[in-house]
Amino acid sequence: MRREQALNKACSLLREQAKEESLAKFLLMYLLDETTIEFNSKFFEKLDEEIIDTYFKLISTHINEDTPLSHLVGFEIFYDRKFSVTKDVLSPRMETEELVYEVIKYIKNNKLNNLKILDLCTGSGAIAITLKKELEQLNVNTEIVASDISFEALNIAKKNAENNLANINFIKSDIFDNINCKFDLIISNPPYISKDEKNDIQKNVLNYDPHIALFAEENGLYFYRNIIENAKKYLQNDNSLIFFEIGYKQGNDIKKISIKNNFNIEIKKDINGKDRIAILKIN
Repeated sequence: MRREQALNKACSLLREQAKEESLAKFLLMYLLDETTIEFNSKFFEKLDEEIIDTYFKLISTHINEDTPLSHLVGFEIFYDRKFSVTKDVLSPRMETEELVYEVIKYIKNNKLNNLKILDLCTGSGAIAITLKKELEQLNVNTEIVASDISFEALNIAKKNAENNLANINFIKSDIFDNINCKFDLIISNPPYISKDEKNDIQKNVLNYDPHIALFAEENGLYFYRNIIENAKKYLQNDNSLIFFEIGYKQGNDIKKISIKNNFNIEIKKDINGKDRIAILKIN
C-alpha cells in the first residue's frame, strides 16, 4: 500500500466516525519520523507492512477510545522539537508556544544576557527546554531551573532534556517550597482550570492528561495567587518579570491579584484573540 492510499483509507475511517481527518496525516508522519517536507516529497512511496499494521491499529484506537495523537505516538511536537508525553504530564499546547515566543521576544528586544530563569510547574519540561535551546541559538547565556511537585513528571522532563541536549536543573518542589535562589524571570503555565468546569472538558483531555496538571482550587486561581504573593522573594530586582499562561476568562481576576500585591500587569492575547499571557513587573 502506498502512502496516499493509506491516508485516503484512514481519512475515510475517521470521516465515518466524525473524527478530525487531519490526524491521519500527522499520525503517519510521526510514525515515519519525518518532517512535513520529507513526508510530502515521498507521498507516493510504498509503506512497509509493519508500519501499515501499526498505523491502522492506532487509527482504530483513536476512533474507539478517543485517544489524542500525542498519546497514540507517545510524543508531542513543540517548537519543532519532540517531547515525550505520558499520562503523567500535560501534552504541550500551541498556546504555550506563544508564551515561550513572548519570553524570547522580550529577551531579544532588551538585549538581555546571563539570565537565571525559573520554570514553575514544568510538567514535560517543554518551556524550560525550549527556552534553553532557543536562547543558546541567540548566544544568550542562561541558567534554568525547572520544578514540579510530581516525581513522575520530573522523570519525563529529565528524559526530554536529555533527548534535546538541554542542561536544565530540575527540582521537586511545591511551587517555591524547595527554591532557594533569585531569578531574572519566573515563567509558569500552572494548572488553571476550575474544578467546577470539569464537566465542560473534552473526554480526550480528561482521560489522558493528568488532573493534577489541569485543575486548581479557588476557581482555577490558586497557583497564580500563590506565585504572585510569594514571588518578590525570588526575583533578582525590580526589573525582573513573571510570565504566565492564563485561562482566557482569568485576565481580570489575575489583574486584581497582581495589583493587590504591587505588580504592574500586561495581558496579551493569543492567536485566537483570547487573553492568554500575563506579564508582571514589580510596581
